[in-house]
Amino acid sequence: FLYTHKKLRTLSFDSSLEQTELFITSSFLELAFYAATGEFKKGIVLVNEISKGLEQHKGKIHKVAEIVFFYSIFNIYFGAGDYSKSLQWLNKIINDTANTETIPDIYCFSRINNLIVHYELGNMDILEYIVKSTYRFLSQRNRLYKVENSILNFIRSKLPKVDTARKLIHAFKELKTELEEITKDDFEKKALEYFDFISWLESKIENRPFAEIVREKAKQLANVSI
Repeated sequence: FLYTHKKLRTLSFDSSLEQTELFITSSFLELAFYAATGEFKKGIVLVNEISKGLEQHKGKIHKVAEIVFFYSIFNIYFGAGDYSKSLQWLNKIINDTANTETIPDIYCFSRINNLIVHYELGNMDILEYIVKSTYRFLSQRNRLYKVENSILNFIRSKLPKVDTARKLIHAFKELKTELEEITKDDFEKKALEYFDFISWLESKIENRPFAEIVREKAKQLANVSI
């Protein structure tokens, strides 16, 4: 992938619009590669290049592509454990209330991931308020993913009752089992394309970095494919 992708990046077009399309496509592919393989720190190096590209191609990037960029970059920073930076990129989506119907799934999962990021940051004092506003926002949709509903209920109802580390691990295990059952459904499985909730739960249960879990799964998948 990286060898072929490097060749893609060296292409040149006379049209500035084609150059913009090349920037968008090649950047999306590389961000997705680093996220899927758990190489989030390498992704951060790419984010620095993309930030310059976003400025360079300003005004020529469609709103949909811009939102996908923001979400992809959130994912990279989250995977690298930089929750403050990941929150900054999520907020670019959440605060853009004029475009909530542009890519509705990304806006909705941004709200769910906002809860997870605040949990990771230890912002328990404002989490209750964010859960309520998230629930109001999501309830306006015609349909909630069951995955979204399960995570909301977990943070809203179960998490506040947990008072020991042992109970917390048990609660995470219960949620993981619930999500694994739900995502047997093909529709619900799509939720994991937006964020690997199950790997995140495994990282909490096993007290290991999220990136490490993702890298291990990527290697296992590569071996099975071979």
